[in-house]
Amino acid sequence: MPAIQTSPFSPTDGLIAQVLHNDGSSAALTVGNRVVKYQPPKTEIWLEQRIWGHRFHNDQTPWLLLLEALNIMAAFAADRNVEEIFPGLGENHENRTYEMQKRSDLRHLLFRDRDLDEIASSQAIADPSQWAAWFARVPDGKDRFAYLQERFVSFAALRNAVTLLRGAEVESERHRRPTSRHLAPRGVDMLTADYGESRNDGVNKDRRFFARGGELLYLMLNRSESRKKLEAVVRKRFIGENSRWNKLAKALQSGVEEKKVSMDTFGYLPLARHPAYDRVAEDWYSLLSLEGLPDDSVPEPLMRLSGLGVLQYIVDRSADMIGERRPPYPIDMLAAETANVHKQAKDAFARHKELSRKAIRKLVQALVESNEWKAAQCQTNAEKALKKLCEEVFKYEPWAHTAEMMAEEVTNAAIDNHDQHLGRVVGFYAEQIGFAVARRGNGRWYAASDGFLEALVLANVGAPMELEGFLDKLWRRYGFVIGTEAARQEYPEANYEHFKANQRIFEDRLRILGLSKRLSDDCAFVINPFHRHNGATL
Repeated sequence: MPAIQTSPFSPTDGLIAQVLHNDGSSAALTVGNRVVKYQPPKTEIWLEQRIWGHRFHNDQTPWLLLLEALNIMAAFAADRNVEEIFPGLGENHENRTYEMQKRSDLRHLLFRDRDLDEIASSQAIADPSQWAAWFARVPDGKDRFAYLQERFVSFAALRNAVTLLRGAEVESERHRRPTSRHLAPRGVDMLTADYGESRNDGVNKDRRFFARGGELLYLMLNRSESRKKLEAVVRKRFIGENSRWNKLAKALQSGVEEKKVSMDTFGYLPLARHPAYDRVAEDWYSLLSLEGLPDDSVPEPLMRLSGLGVLQYIVDRSADMIGERRPPYPIDMLAAETANVHKQAKDAFARHKELSRKAIRKLVQALVESNEWKAAQCQTNAEKALKKLCEEVFKYEPWAHTAEMMAEEVTNAAIDNHDQHLGRVVGFYAEQIGFAVARRGNGRWYAASDGFLEALVLANVGAPMELEGFLDKLWRRYGFVIGTEAARQEYPEANYEHFKANQRIFEDRLRILGLSKRLSDDCAFVINPFHRHNGATL
């Protein structure tokens, strides 16, 4: 793990520490936050990391973000030297190492084997001969997989079990390498490491798909106000072994100890506290504590809520840096009569993506306006002093010779780096979690899939809630603008008839999903069918 920094207060820390607390139409600026110190790894430039952390990456989908985070939680839960999964932030950045399970036998059966189906489909071969034929084709054959013959009543039963678990793979359409293919998390024995393979069964910890985003999600949860109560439901839902899916996955594994994938460095999250940490942690807790929600139904909405939490964290941190209230998120219900909502949603999508570039420019400008920059300009060798300051703050030494050109070079280098990965995360995550759509010739804009709407209801509705109250909660909590009341606050010049139609379609979609009901007095309620509301009825 990189050593903790002991360097003096950075000239840009004051800007980095400011946080906007949004509540509907109002926002308050807080400047007393703590910037957690950390010794950066070797990078081309250490600038966006000082705002958002190290690192969120567009190659890591929301599913892989969630799976990486759960692997970390499972590792801490299994470590006898660790008392709590979420101990909170101490004086220094979380200095943590962890180990993930390879589960090579399980992965071979699910993602490498091509003989099971062929042999099991041969009706002319007796069961003992099927086992023998398969053992002859599999690497290390019976020596490695004899336990399966003892656990399954027939070869066909083994094939059926493997087929069933293959159906639990997430993002199977992406055709990743076997060591980057994963199951939907429904128990600890289904969680697997992500790594590249090298010669002689070696492990290449390339972080191609577990790119540290899950580490940052873990850190957000660990620094949240809900971490204590969250730990109990995480252990119950994911660290246990009792789900039918987990039992099946465990039956396919020999249980023989194999070398784990060890991670000896951890990602970086700059701020000690942030409202986004608490928001995503509260969403996690609300979902995981729904006793009526089957374990099988937990992973997908949790993936969507986790992706939303990261997306909004990136946008919120950009707004923090600029000092502007977080721009709202108009959500189009995709109908001809919601054309104005579509326009607002498209404009907001573009603004949110551009915010991060503005934040980068603002951070460089903060250095240029600092006393340290002015003092460097007064040095006998001002060029050398300014380059040294750039290297100390951003780990980048510019080639330019003048102060103005140095600032421009640092800004351009940071934005070029940003646009390759983190700058793409907001748009990519919005699409992946069902929060945006793309149309050829029409660009991208915010719109909600059925799965995304369901996740919002599960995380935000307990006992039945009036539709207007639900819409107000979505606006105040997430900045979502769907109906007329929020639109009046955010868009005084908007066509309210279009937002009225948008709200009507929103209600209709919830009703079709079984999440809304309009009573005889014409009052609409939003319903969470998995919440046990102590006998309250409609």
